[in-house]
Amino acid sequence: MSNQKQKVRFNPRADVVSLSSLPAVASDMTVEEKDSLWYSGDELRAHRDNAREASRLIRQKYEESISLHVPQQYEARSRGLELRIDLERQENIHTTRQIIMKYQHRLRFGLTSSSSVIADPTLYLANISKELSQRSRDIALSMARKDYVAAYPEMESLVSALMDPIPIADFPRLKRKLNMTTTEHSLVFPVTLL
Repeated sequence: MSNQKQKVRFNPRADVVSLSSLPAVASDMTVEEKDSLWYSGDELRAHRDNAREASRLIRQKYEESISLHVPQQYEARSRGLELRIDLERQENIHTTRQIIMKYQHRLRFGLTSSSSVIADPTLYLANISKELSQRSRDIALSMARKDYVAAYPEMESLVSALMDPIPIADFPRLKRKLNMTTTEHSLVFPVTLL
C-alpha cells in the first residue's frame, strides 16, 4: 500500500432529490419520480460494463506485477470488484453451487452416498453449504475488520486487543471418484462433511 493519502472527489454537478416529498412505495410513484431515483437499464448496463472492464484491467496489471515481482498495490483500487477479479473465488462459488444442487438432487431422490438414512436433509444440506462457504465468510470478516480499522484508526489497538486475527480457511478440496456404472466423475466430500 502506498504512503500517499487517498482522496475522494465528487462531481461538481449533483442532482438532489428530497425523499420526504415522494411516496413511500415505488408503485405509488410517477414515472418521472422513479426515473429521478432509480438507475435506468442503460445506466445499469454501463455500470456492469465499467466493472467488467476495470476488473479485466486490474487482473491484467496483477498478472504483470506477479511476473515482474512488483509489490501489490491494487487492493484499495479494486474494492467492490473482488469477486470479479479473483478467478479462484469465482471458481469456488461455481463449485459450491454445483455441489449444493447435486446434493439437493440426491437428497430429494434418496440417492445419498452413504447407506445410512439422513434424519434431517435440510440440516445436512445446510452443513454442506456452511463448510463450502467458510472461506468466503472468513474473507468477509477479515475485510470488515480492515475497513473498521481504516475508518477508525484510533480503535486499532482496542480491536487488536479484543480480536485475534481472522484465519482464512482453505476451500474444501474435493476428490473425484469414478462412478463405475455410468463412467462419469462425481464429487466426493472429505470425511468431515459426511
